[in-house]
Amino acid sequence: MGVDWTALEEAIRVTALRHAAEVISGHPDQDFYAIALHGVSTEESENIAMPLLALNSIQALERDRNAASREELVERGEDADDLADYEDREDADFESSEEPQDVTIDEETIVISDSDDQEAEDPEAEPIDDEDLDEVLASLEAGLDADDSESFYSDKWEPSDWHWSAIDLCEDPAASIWSDAMTDLAAHEGWEVTIKRYYHTLVSVAQSLREELQQRTSADLVCYVADEDHAEKLLRLCLTEKQLSRYFPQLAQLVEGA
Repeated sequence: MGVDWTALEEAIRVTALRHAAEVISGHPDQDFYAIALHGVSTEESENIAMPLLALNSIQALERDRNAASREELVERGEDADDLADYEDREDADFESSEEPQDVTIDEETIVISDSDDQEAEDPEAEPIDDEDLDEVLASLEAGLDADDSESFYSDKWEPSDWHWSAIDLCEDPAASIWSDAMTDLAAHEGWEVTIKRYYHTLVSVAQSLREELQQRTSADLVCYVADEDHAEKLLRLCLTEKQLSRYFPQLAQLVEGA
C-alpha cells in the first residue's frame, strides 16, 4: 500500500489552516507569533502518528509565565500579591562584622577591615529576614535565566507548553487511514526513508501556513515543524533567513559558516 504524499500534504494543510485561522480570528486582541506542527517522532515505533497543531500569542505567553511564577511562589508558601509590590528598603543595610576578616586568595592573605570613618549602624534598622533573602536570590536567578527565556528550548518555542498546544488535525477514521498507510509503507521501504518523506511534507505545510496566515496577525509569524532531535535542520528549512537571524542568531551563524 502506497501513500499519496500530495493528497496527505493538502489534507494536513487545509485542516491546519482552518483550525489556526479559527483560533486567531477568535482572539483578535492577541498577537500570534508562532505556529508549530509537532508530536511526530522520528524514532521507530509501532505506528506513524498524524501531527498536532499548536499556536501561541505574545499575550498568552506572558500570561502563562506570570501564572507559573505565581504558582511557584504559592508552592514556596509566599504571598504572591505582597511580593509583587515588594520594594527594597532605602535604609536596608547588612550587618558588618566588628572584627577584621581574613580572605585567602591563591595562598595570599588579605585583611579586610571596617573603615574608620564608616557611619555607625542604625540601631532601628531591621535585619534582612529569610523571606527577603529568598526574594534577592529569586531576582538573581531570574537575571541568570533571562537569556534562556528566548532560546529555542524555552517555553516560548516549545509547542507542548503553549496555550493552544494540542489541536488534532484529523479525526478517526481519516487519521487511522493515513497513519496505517504510512506505517505500512515504512514496513516495506524502511522507517527512515518514510519518516524523512513525511517530514518534508510537514515542512511544506509549515511554509504554506506562514504565507497564508501572516496577514492575520501583527506579529512576525514563525511557523515550523518541532522535533528536538532535528531542531536545527527543521528550523533552517521552515524559517526565512531573516527569521533565522532574528530569533536564533547562533544557528544563523552556523549556517553562514557552513
